[in-house]
Amino acid sequence: MRLNEDEEAEIAAAASVRAVTVGRFIATSAISAARGYSTATDPQDRLDRAVDELVASRAQLARVGNNLNQLTFGLHAAGYVQPAELALTLGAVRKAVAVVDDTAAQLVNGGPLGP
Repeated sequence: MRLNEDEEAEIAAAASVRAVTVGRFIATSAISAARGYSTATDPQDRLDRAVDELVASRAQLARVGNNLNQLTFGLHAAGYVQPAELALTLGAVRKAVAVVDDTAAQLVNGGPLGP
């Protein structure tokens, strides 16, 4: 595939906006076009983006689990937990759960996924 510098920059910018690699952007665009879909309505693209959202949420939940373990250790070692640390961790839990809930709802309802 041959592109001039402007075309390459345009594709890289579009991939960046969708938070995917250039290769994935090109592959998704080409497959969608071959199937007669726009990338916004391609069911496989929707599924790929949903899986990416869920993987990112899983990583975020793992970090939250680590924070909860640290808070529990602090509670056992010192007998108390700093309220600010607890509020921060609980906020992260709420955010991660909301992302998982939103992504699952969008999958079920067929709505748009991601930004």
